[in-house]
Amino acid sequence: MPERKYELHVHTAECDRFATLGGAEIVRRYEEAGYQGIVVTDHYFSLFFEWFKDELSSCHKTIIDRYLRGYYAARNEGEKRRFTVLPGAEVRLDSCPNDYLIYGLEEADFYRLPLLNRCESVTELVETLPEDTLVVQAHPFRDNMVVQNPEALFGLETFNSHTETFRNETARAFALHYGKAMTSGSDFHSENDTAKGGILSSQEITSPKELITVLRSGKYRLIQTPEP
Repeated sequence: MPERKYELHVHTAECDRFATLGGAEIVRRYEEAGYQGIVVTDHYFSLFFEWFKDELSSCHKTIIDRYLRGYYAARNEGEKRRFTVLPGAEVRLDSCPNDYLIYGLEEADFYRLPLLNRCESVTELVETLPEDTLVVQAHPFRDNMVVQNPEALFGLETFNSHTETFRNETARAFALHYGKAMTSGSDFHSENDTAKGGILSSQEITSPKELITVLRSGKYRLIQTPEP
């Protein structure tokens, strides 16, 4: 069975002031690059509330509707093309500068859960999320990241296309030492980031549950495009 390509780290212009392409255009570009799906992981952190404060209210549904706008744009385009688009998040807690990629959430979970950036620790974050959700620390050895025992985590992003090679290699060594799963992501923000990371899987992924099954199985390969 041929391997399929899935991107695990994407930011959309709808929800990120530093991203330059909207969700629909991102889907088109990844389809052209030979991928079968993406996970939209827009930033879920205090800056989101600052960037879009004029559009937000204290209503939880309004906040989540706004947060998922990029995902919805990508999902709608994906449905036209039979291209998988899954909801995810990159959470940064108010209490810590580390970023955590969240995989396995359904759309309804975002509305049911409290604001995730308000969790006091990564342990509380993991306990707040549904049982089958996976938490992966993004680019763990960038400047200002806090090195900590990854006991609470499912894994580490050991390839990030915005991160220097030696830092990615350090993340890989750290993951190997602690026996943690490894993931890869383009950390897409602009056209030049297209298709630099992700995973190769012989199993088709069309839902959050199927993504979790593949990641837990370890039966995937990392896409790691060399730095230019």
